[in-house]
Amino acid sequence: MLRASDWIIRLGEGVAMAALAAMMLHLGADIVLRTAFGHPLGGTVEIVAEIYMPLVVFGALAAVQLRGEEIRVDLIDKALTPAMRRRFDQLSQLVMAAAAVALAWYTGGQAVHAIKIGKRIELEGLVLPSWPGHIMVAVGFALLAVAALARAFRVARP
Repeated sequence: MLRASDWIIRLGEGVAMAALAAMMLHLGADIVLRTAFGHPLGGTVEIVAEIYMPLVVFGALAAVQLRGEEIRVDLIDKALTPAMRRRFDQLSQLVMAAAAVALAWYTGGQAVHAIKIGKRIELEGLVLPSWPGHIMVAVGFALLAVAALARAFRVARP
């Protein structure tokens, strides 16, 4: 299970990196066209907000969790023994997994609704579906749950 979770999370991370590269190229082209010719690419802000950003943020979220690079506040960490610290970390990962599953369920419902109504971005002569961003939010939370569970099982082993 742990190897499969690593592969799935790396896939999400790859999606995030590809979206980041595409966003960088898109924004670069927008800046060059605006500066050189006075005509920016239409809808750049909307495309970045609705498509690129959910892919970037939620694609990488699970990888950050799996590596233990999430934001942590260690108020009582120094007072715990190594065994207690390991159990506390395992419990926090299980709570994170439960919260991520709940968020995946909720945002998955929103993604299904966005697909059903054909949610889209309408720009100057261009219509783009915005539901891929909604799907990535739900998938990102599901991957976060997998990462938290994988980390909980890794922490369980001394």
